[in-house]
This record gives sequence, structure tokens and C-alpha cells, in this order.
Amino acid sequence: MECIVLELPNKLTFAAIHHQMLFMKYIFLFTFALILFETACSPQHSFKKDKASFEASKVIMSFTSVADLNDSYFDIKENNFFEFYRQLFDSVKNTSYPGRYTQNGDTIMLNFYDKKGETLLGKKAVIKKRDKEILFLK
Repeated sequence: MECIVLELPNKLTFAAIHHQMLFMKYIFLFTFALILFETACSPQHSFKKDKASFEASKVIMSFTSVADLNDSYFDIKENNFFEFYRQLFDSVKNTSYPGRYTQNGDTIMLNFYDKKGETLLGKKAVIKKRDKEILFLK
């Protein structure tokens, strides 16, 4: 005859499982809060509130740099908006860095929504209207 012994889980095992579940809950809440914070502070979030005004603003001046694969464009728009973007083979934009600017004479201070644009072009530009050029300064 066989004897089957069933053991009831002891309190230590139950406490360990409960502690592990609480730990996982706190990890989940921390991760969720971190993602929420990152999303709220992202460049896309800050641009969303200005997007309608940005799209309604007309282009005042446009500058172009033609290369073999990627053409670069810098548009100065009404309402102190600007956009730096690139196109591959005259197709759709493959990168876009919009922002706001302030102007003092022929110098404009650039404030990109996404700081990657600042890394590419810098914070300041000088417009040479006579030569139809723009010079970016880092």
C-alpha cells in the first residue's frame, strides 16, 4: 500500500510569495511612472501644443542645400517658427526638426523642440539676405 503525504504550504512560503508580488507591483508602478514622465517631457509632447499654429504659418524664407542623397531644407515661417528637414531623393521628409526663433537684426537664435536639431545646426544662425545664404553657428 502506498502512502501519499500532502504538505500544506507554511507561512514562510506564503510570506515570501506575498513579498515578491509586492516587489513586482512597485517595480511596475515605478516603470509606469518613468514612462509617463518621459512621454510628458518629450520633444513631441511640447511640439503638439504648437503644431496647429506651426502648420498654419506660411514660409517667409527658405534655404536649400543639395547633396547626392539627402537634400537639406531650412524654412523660416511666420509666428517665429522654423523647420529644418531632410529629404531623400526628392521624396517625403525623412527627418524634421521644428522649432521657434527670436531675431535680432540678421541674427536668429534657434530653439529646437528636439535638441538633436541643435546638435546638427547649433543655437544661432546669421542670414545674409543679399547673398541669399544662411550661416549656422554652434
